[in-house]
Amino acid sequence: MYTLALNKSEKYGKQVYACAISRDGTNFAAGCHNGDIFLHNASGKHCLKNCRFAVNSCIFTSTQLIAGSTDEGIYFWDYETLELQYTLNIHKGPVRCLYLSKDESILVSGSGDNKINITRLREGSDPKFERLLNMNESDAGMISGICLSHDNSVVVVSSTSGNIFLYDIMSPKPRNIIYNAHEMGANCCDIAILNFSHIICTAGADYAARIWELNLEVFEYSNLFVLKGHTGQILCCRFTTISPSSKLILITGSIDKTVILWDVANNTKINQVACHTAFVYSIAVAGNALVTGSSDKTAKCWSISSSNVKLVNVTPALSHHTDLPDWTNRQVQSWLHHIVPNSTTSYTGHDLKDMETEDLVTGILGKGAAYGDRLRRSITLLKTFNGIPTEFLCPISMEIMVDPVVTSDGHSYERSNISEWLAAGHHTSPLTNTTLTSSSLITNHNLRKLIQTAFFTVARTSSPRNA
Repeated sequence: MYTLALNKSEKYGKQVYACAISRDGTNFAAGCHNGDIFLHNASGKHCLKNCRFAVNSCIFTSTQLIAGSTDEGIYFWDYETLELQYTLNIHKGPVRCLYLSKDESILVSGSGDNKINITRLREGSDPKFERLLNMNESDAGMISGICLSHDNSVVVVSSTSGNIFLYDIMSPKPRNIIYNAHEMGANCCDIAILNFSHIICTAGADYAARIWELNLEVFEYSNLFVLKGHTGQILCCRFTTISPSSKLILITGSIDKTVILWDVANNTKINQVACHTAFVYSIAVAGNALVTGSSDKTAKCWSISSSNVKLVNVTPALSHHTDLPDWTNRQVQSWLHHIVPNSTTSYTGHDLKDMETEDLVTGILGKGAAYGDRLRRSITLLKTFNGIPTEFLCPISMEIMVDPVVTSDGHSYERSNISEWLAAGHHTSPLTNTTLTSSSLITNHNLRKLIQTAFFTVARTSSPRNA
């Protein structure tokens, strides 16, 4: 069992969109939504304020910190002296993602203008723009992730359309396209070598990470398997090789606030950790060192280690995909919290499904009458719908909504979750990935009344996380 040990947690007061860690694991950085970059090196914590707008991606070379910003610039600092050395303005749209080749000779950047730029890096001289790759497909969507093969020959690009574009780095047009890799859009990608073969991970709005094998000679691909464990969109993914076993691990971060470690060779989930109290926007790895960045305004440094100790904070939010008989005791406890404050039970979903309602009420409350009617009606609802009705759950967090609101896409979300999504600069529906025509949020009074009637919670105007 591989586990995460928290080494350091830094709070910035600003949402963290991007994070980076140096290859020796001694320096890390966090890029924020207001353009600030916080660099942590041997001399302490430093705030770099050169970016005018949000920092969407950042990476370390052996001597520099590089960041891509919504202001269309790519910035290069000496991470020891903090001197801004270069600024590249080669894009005509927000720079969304950066990827550095293993030998640090090539920087690949993708932006809102749907252009992929290849820049040659030479020690002691200015970065030199070399060539442009185009995404002219009518169904390209927007660039959401980029990675480069270990031999610097293949560029992989994920897009919000759900398609994955495969480029020969010397050719401006894609050699192949994986159409509809993710139904509701792809958010990220990475590439690694496993058993002498190149494999790609793509992940997205369908809550899944997909592993593909790529034949570099003919640009053919095959879908090896799908990894499912998150209960929200996967926003970031990275491969790393763990010492001393040299095992290839995939790490994914999600809207569900968790990070999952996957054993790629065996197609299994190793561990799931509730790392943050909000979306996990970014992860960066260097061997056994991991940094996570979140909209909870923190960046956290972790060590990945081998242990027989199983973490206890691995239960994701209650999912609408889970039928009542499959609920664990922790899921039952989560539901019960909405009905009877400070109560506990040993029941599982199987018990709720099969036992008589009155026996369940007595088993939970004893002889007391308080909350009895509340509990009976809620148990009846669970039995009728074989779980919590999908309509009662926020599509972002998969938790029961307290203050549901409707957006221009016609769907309902928990107010705090959709507000966080919009504040992060998203202009698309988190459920359908279509463009939102308005940022207005309208209280869904009917749904709110139904939820309050079903669960008899005290009326509140914010989610439990923000109360």
